[in-house]
Amino acid sequence: MPSQDDHLKPYLCDWLANQAEAAPDALALFDLATGRKTTYSEMYDRSRRIASLMVNQFGVDPGDRVMVVAYNSTDLYEILFACWRIGAIYMPVNWRLAAPEIAAIVDDATPTMMISDRAFENTVGSLDLPVLWRTETDENPYETTIAAAAPWDSFVEPDLDATTNLLYTSGTTGRPKGVISTWRMQAMAVDQAAHVILGSATRTLTAAPMFHTAGLNSFALPLFYYGGKVHIMRHWDAPAALSYLSDPELGITHTLGVPVQFQMMTQCDGFASATFPTVQRAGVGGAPVTEELLTQYQEKGLMLCNSYGMTEVFGVATLPPEKAQKKLGCVGWPVVGTDIRIADEDDTPLPSNVVGEIQIQSEGVTPGYWQAPELTASTRSADGWFRTGDMGRLDDEGALYVVDRKKDMFISGGENVYPAEVENVLAQFPEIAEAAVIGVPDEQWGEVGHAVIVLKDSQPLDKTTVRERCSEHLARYKVPKHISFAESLPRSAQGKIQKKELKETYA
Repeated sequence: MPSQDDHLKPYLCDWLANQAEAAPDALALFDLATGRKTTYSEMYDRSRRIASLMVNQFGVDPGDRVMVVAYNSTDLYEILFACWRIGAIYMPVNWRLAAPEIAAIVDDATPTMMISDRAFENTVGSLDLPVLWRTETDENPYETTIAAAAPWDSFVEPDLDATTNLLYTSGTTGRPKGVISTWRMQAMAVDQAAHVILGSATRTLTAAPMFHTAGLNSFALPLFYYGGKVHIMRHWDAPAALSYLSDPELGITHTLGVPVQFQMMTQCDGFASATFPTVQRAGVGGAPVTEELLTQYQEKGLMLCNSYGMTEVFGVATLPPEKAQKKLGCVGWPVVGTDIRIADEDDTPLPSNVVGEIQIQSEGVTPGYWQAPELTASTRSADGWFRTGDMGRLDDEGALYVVDRKKDMFISGGENVYPAEVENVLAQFPEIAEAAVIGVPDEQWGEVGHAVIVLKDSQPLDKTTVRERCSEHLARYKVPKHISFAESLPRSAQGKIQKKELKETYA
């Protein structure tokens, strides 16, 4: 009798080995910052050598975490596949985080080794971890070490529920949480590739940070199974991205970004004359998309395809280009293998067009958070649905609309910011009695932080000092752009800070 997992089992294999045999000279990677092009046979060889040095020089065993702190690079996919080859867990970390934030992640995940750009030595150099440094000099120890390693030929047999990646996101409690990805989730992403027309002829442009699920997984990672080509930008650069998407010789067919990135491209000098002759799918998500932005690209023949997802879930919803203008504000329909329902506070399903919590049931849902069983349990309903914490509704045709995001979280330039994390830092200031952080609209970044601070006994504290101290502990995008001082914070009868009132006052 067929198993319910049978449809995913064909994807449990050595993807690079298959492509290296089927099309060894086909291009797999194009590093746009350096101009380096890598064929599938070269990528396969390099990933095997990296796997070898992980095992022989750093003692990495199956299940061990390999932490990577590095700018976007084609190297990162080679490292990822090296981890999968030996059964280790690939763990990219946000290089924008401050040293204490990364140290907290290391304490939680206990990685065996680290691969880092030398540019981040001041941030991660004091960590008690064996490290392999990457540099951009002619004498790059990373490259010489790889070249000296013998290829590691064996491949740990994949198991659907084995952990492949560990992606850390900020938590609502102010502590980092490690979202577990598995072979099951990777296989499902490949299985659903038909929704976004992925194949050997696909050419993606990755501009999102590769420590996020959007940069690491969306379009790009499943494409290595099909033998397509991944173009990688080291940093986001609006004029450069516009140029790449407009270049018929480069032939980009797929890309993904947050609304602010597509908006930045419209502000470039070359946008008025730009065309997108080869782009088939331009996905946009992570924040609401305005009708004006959709129209600006539609007038150039490019439909921005709205979508909904998160680190905890693979393959939630996708909006076909032909319906992008007919359902403004819609983020799409559930893809095959994914069910979405809207539920009330008791997890009871709600009818169409009634707002409630978005809940998901799918093989693409994470099995949980690293070493956090209570947190994992809190995200599951009694009947097994994943509670997203986002509010939305389904219309009569089953299309999803996101009405509001998590209660307090806001998104600044595509980055999730949890106020509790910033508030925890502000609470350490001796001059501050209490503080609350909310997201407020910002023309450039979508939303930015606004801290409302109550001082102790009117102690002196200026806004510049607040920002400087926050910068010592937080990534720059988390540092409040706006700061206000108040005599008190509005509270409910239960003593909870009423952030709705703060938003009405300061937004």
